[in-house]
Order: sequence, then C-alpha cells, then structure tokens
Amino acid sequence: MNIKWLGKLRRYRSTLLLAVVLAVAVLCTPYPVELVRALREKPAPIVRVVEKRVEVPVEVRVEVPVPTPAAAGDVAAQNAPLAWKPQCIVPQVHLDLPPFPPVLPEKLNTGTFEQFTALGKGLHLRSSLNIGPGSTASRDRKKSQAYQICLGMQLMLPHAADAHELLYANPELPKVLRHYSKLMETARVSRWFHALYLHKQNHARRALASLSQPIDRHNFYDTDTILELVAPGSRRRVLWMQADMDVVSDGSDGDRLPTMPESIRKSDHYQPMTSYRWRKKTATPNPLLPGWEARLSRLLKEKPRNAAAIDSARRVIWDIKRYSYLLAQYDPFIVVPLVMKEGRDETFRPQPGDYAVVIVGKKVYPALVGDYGPRYKAGEASLRLGKLINSKADVYARPVSSLGVSYLIFPHTKESENGPIDYERLNRRCRELLDELGGLGEDAQFVEVEDLLAPKPPPPDSQKPAQEPPPAAVKPTKEDNGPTETPPKKAADLPTAPSAPPLDSKSLSLPNP
Repeated sequence: MNIKWLGKLRRYRSTLLLAVVLAVAVLCTPYPVELVRALREKPAPIVRVVEKRVEVPVEVRVEVPVPTPAAAGDVAAQNAPLAWKPQCIVPQVHLDLPPFPPVLPEKLNTGTFEQFTALGKGLHLRSSLNIGPGSTASRDRKKSQAYQICLGMQLMLPHAADAHELLYANPELPKVLRHYSKLMETARVSRWFHALYLHKQNHARRALASLSQPIDRHNFYDTDTILELVAPGSRRRVLWMQADMDVVSDGSDGDRLPTMPESIRKSDHYQPMTSYRWRKKTATPNPLLPGWEARLSRLLKEKPRNAAAIDSARRVIWDIKRYSYLLAQYDPFIVVPLVMKEGRDETFRPQPGDYAVVIVGKKVYPALVGDYGPRYKAGEASLRLGKLINSKADVYARPVSSLGVSYLIFPHTKESENGPIDYERLNRRCRELLDELGGLGEDAQFVEVEDLLAPKPPPPDSQKPAQEPPPAAVKPTKEDNGPTETPPKKAADLPTAPSAPPLDSKSLSLPNP
C-alpha cells in the first residue's frame, strides 16, 4: 500500500512542488494579512466602482472647545483644560473607495498641470507641465519636441520718471533745489536709461537660457530715471540719476593708509583698485601687494593653469605698484554703471573725478565719481558716503532701499590733475555748482565732509602755564659759572604723530551683495 502511494507521489511531484512554491509566494504578499483581517471583521458591503464622483452631503460632527467660567482667584480652574462639546455640522463629500485589491489604470489622461514655487525673495516660479497625446515610444524618443522644457518669464518694463513722477520717490526735491521746476523744464530722458534696461533684459535672457539665477526684482527695478538737464542762465549741464543705494568697499592707498587688517589683505573678494586713480607720491608699498604676489605664485603652481586669472593678477600687481586709489571707508564717492561709457555723445558723459552731489530727503552730500559698476546695475556709493546717510549701512545692509536717492553728476568738472580728495575744495566746489543750478532751498541741509585721514593738530595742553617773558640780561659775576643749559623737553610735551581711524574689517573684507 505504501509503495502504491509513493508511486502516485512520484508521478505528481512536479505539481506538488509548484503548489508549495505558490503557497510560499502568496504568504510573502500582504494579501493573507488583509484576508485574515477581513475574516475577523464584519463582512463589508461590496463597493461598486464608478468613474464619476458623487457628492453626497454627510453629517460630520466637529468638536470645538467651549470655555467654562472660572472664578477670578481660582488659578487651578483657569489652568484646567477646556471642555469639548459638539458645536456644528460640516457637510463632507462622499467618496467611492476602490475595491480590494487596487485597480490598475486602464489609460492615462492628458492635460496641463501648473504649480507656483517661491525661488527667492520677490521671485516666483510658475511651472506648467503640458502632456499631450503622442505615438509610440520608439517614435517619440526621436522627436525633439516630444520632450522639452519651455521657459517663460514675465517682466514689466518701466518708463523713465519725469519731474512730477520724481516726487513719488522724494517729495522734498522742490524744497531742496530752489529752481527745481525751471530746471526740470529742460530735462530729457537720457539714452543711457534705455541702454541700462536693455542690459537688464539681456542679463535676464541669458540667465533664463542657461537655467541660472536671473537678476532679482530689487536690482531690476533699481533706477527710476536718468535725465539730462541744462540749468537756465548758467547753462550748467547736469546728469540726474534717480536710484537706490548699495555700498562698495574697494580701494587702497599705501601713501595715506600703509597698513590694513589681515582679513582684508588675505581676502579674495576685496578689490584694491577704483577707476579714479593717481600716481603714487611716496615709496611706501601698497599694503595689498604681498597678498596679490602670493596669489600669483599660487596660480602659477596650479595645474592646469588658469591663464585669465594669471593675467588679471599680473595687471593688478603692476597697477598697485604705481598708482594709488580711493578708499571706500574714508572717501565719499559714487559708482556709475559701465553702460555710461557707451555711446558717442560726450556732452553729459560722466568721468572718474567729476564732482557730484547726492540728495536724500532734505540733506545734500558732496561726492566724486569714483568708479564704474556693472552694466545692468545702478545706484552704488562708497561705504563712507553710505554711513553718512545711514549709520547702519554695511555690505549686508543698504543705506537706502527705496528709489529716493538723487545722484546729480556735473560732467566735465574733474580737476586737471588726479590726486587724493581735497576735502575743503570738494565742499566748496559742490556748493558753487549747486549755486549755478539756482541754489539750495531754505529747508535743505548741506552736509560738509571732513578728511578722516588728515593729520590732526595736537590737543591744547591746559595744564601748561602761560609762557613768561625772558628775564633781562645780567652780567655774570665771579660767582656765576656761566650760562646754564636748558633741560630737554619731556616726551609728553612733544606733539604726537596723527593716526588714522581703524578700518572695519567686517565691513570691508566681504564682497558687495
């Protein structure tokens, strides 16, 4: 008998082996667990699969806290949790759930799906995925239009503000300039305004084409207008630029400031040069020269060599050995966009060294045109001028974020010879140029700038007695031993050498934002 059953098992051994494998495979899936769970629970009604949602209001009770009155002195009752009671009935949508196991989709739907994402401050991305019908995958993979990214960016192009619209940025302008209305009668929009926004558009297009960070909202709308004016009577030409104000922290001068903090000397971001420069007057080397020589030596040892970086370092070393530059923390100067070097008209073109004034509110500050900035940005000034306007200004904090800064540049007013700023002449010359425009109003305040690096006179010694007249000559007697020697002056009586105020390495060692 046993032999007979063994023969039958041998005959169906492949079938039995397949059944065992299938049983083990089923046990490894989540279906046995769901089956046991379904057997333990009450039998659920069969849910009919429908393709369309049916909105059926279902009453759902929502419980909200209801405060219970407590006595004023009962601290325990006041800190006790609130009692929860049903208060309202909210209608909910009834959904038909898919049966078990889940149903696989029979087809895919086409359509357009949109989403908004915040990329940064003031910049939002509107992404749109458009899925349309195609052919087979073997054919579609050869079509460039089957799988592509279509980028779009919405920009509103501003127009140049006129005399009336300038009051939106600074309503105090008619009180600052006495003949503001007459001056604006000759105003015309400069072509540099259109060129500036053309470079802004090109920058945005290049960034969009390369999927890089585009120009942000603040820097795109940083210029309200650029006007060319001629003062009636004096025929003084003025280039008026209305913009915001960022700060720069560039420049070096071994003659006036032979030492600088180590963080600046070793910084890879600090720029030692400005567009306004002059020949060195002393043999004192530039304090940034050792750092640039070390950088050049490091670049020459790198493999592969960066030829452009090596040439740039060599040019910087050659320049700072022979020239001195403005100092952003000590000298008040403004930065004009590089786009103002374009074009053929020289009538209103600003040059490094031209005099300028900056109007913020009712205050007027003298300055020089000291440097060129990017072609697509405007509204920059030195850290010294920024701190005069706003004491909290830094490379991380703009002195003025709004477009309430008026830059009045007087073209062709630079001195015949470049050199360090003569602050007495700077204040006087800017006042004279403002008088040629009609003068300042009664409410305007002209802020005179002093030289922080000028030698300071020694403080008067209040404890020193008044000098007495020399005694009358007396004939020496036999007892006299001849004239006595005058004792040398003490070290405290000698005048001390002036020292420059310390540099703020935190403000200067980092790049301009």
